[in-house]
Amino acid sequence: MFRARQADVLPDSVIEAGKADGFVHVCDQAALMFGSDRREPNAHRPVVAIRNDGPRFVVLPCTTKDSTELPDFFALDEQRIMWSRPTNGRRSFACCRYEVVPGQRLRGKIGVMPQTARIELLAWLKSRY
Repeated sequence: MFRARQADVLPDSVIEAGKADGFVHVCDQAALMFGSDRREPNAHRPVVAIRNDGPRFVVLPCTTKDSTELPDFFALDEQRIMWSRPTNGRRSFACCRYEVVPGQRLRGKIGVMPQTARIELLAWLKSRY
């Protein structure tokens, strides 16, 4: 199977931004490389939108796998995100490997980040590249 290599730089629109978009969307898993190698595939995965570039979005895929000690994951705790539904104690983490997906592959908003968290997320992402 062909695998795209991780980009060494962020898109210009992300580098020039002062904060992330900050909305968490449900994305079709088929549009993402992240998580495509799961034993039990899921149809959808949460993603944090970083920038909206017209018909495409720069997003960070999320996981509920505990990634607390891993520097390439950003914890989406209760101070950094407001979910539209209760999380039942599950934690989420955004991966620094950004992906660009068509807007039509995003199925709906399920969370939003406050301004301070959006700034913090983008600064963290820029520090990873």
